[in-house]
Amino acid sequence: MQITNVEISQYQVCPNTARHSASVCMTLADRVVTLFCSLELPEGISAIARAQAFVGDAMRQLRRMPEFRSGKQQLSLDDQALPAVA
Repeated sequence: MQITNVEISQYQVCPNTARHSASVCMTLADRVVTLFCSLELPEGISAIARAQAFVGDAMRQLRRMPEFRSGKQQLSLDDQALPAVA
């Protein structure tokens, strides 16, 4: 199943724990899935690397869902789906 759009919102970082958290919304052909991601990332990480890390964690979570874990449907990320990073 093709992921056609990715949006990252509600980004927060906790300076005490270095935990970065955000909601990652992925648009697929027949549904929209919003996943909560929380990552430990190095200080000073670039916005592009941070976005890639959130998308990677969201993909990991999606692959664990029964409809994808069974292997009946395969996930793929459209090259144009990655969020624009300023």
